[in-house]
Amino acid sequence: MADENKIVVVGVDGSTESTQALQWAADFADRVGADLLLVTAWQWPMSYGAPVYWPAFNPDGEARSVVEKAHASVTLQHGEVRTAVHEGKPGPVLVDLAQHAAALVVGSQGHGAVAEAVLGSVSAYCVRHAHCPVVVVR
Repeated sequence: MADENKIVVVGVDGSTESTQALQWAADFADRVGADLLLVTAWQWPMSYGAPVYWPAFNPDGEARSVVEKAHASVTLQHGEVRTAVHEGKPGPVLVDLAQHAAALVVGSQGHGAVAEAVLGSVSAYCVRHAHCPVVVVR
């Protein structure tokens, strides 16, 4: 990658919305000659403020499976496709990895204003905190 601003970061989680975001991001990256970074983040489920561990549950492995499936579904003519899997909250992970990106692309679950205020939202977090342009694909 010649220029670190020539990277497009996209959040993937296996949902229909993130698949649409990936398609948009890949098209944009090809048009501007950028590399594409597919990112997924995971966290241990919490109960009473403490992580809940299940021996048979492998969230890192499942996250890697999601990002590898997304990687297999996209090709670029003018850039490289890379992946990243991180433990942590998706919003901060995406914003951190997109600090110097040409764009950060995320899908939207389509929550209304009330649900977003109560539940929070990765896309809303990214829009408020990213230091690059953010595209929310609906």
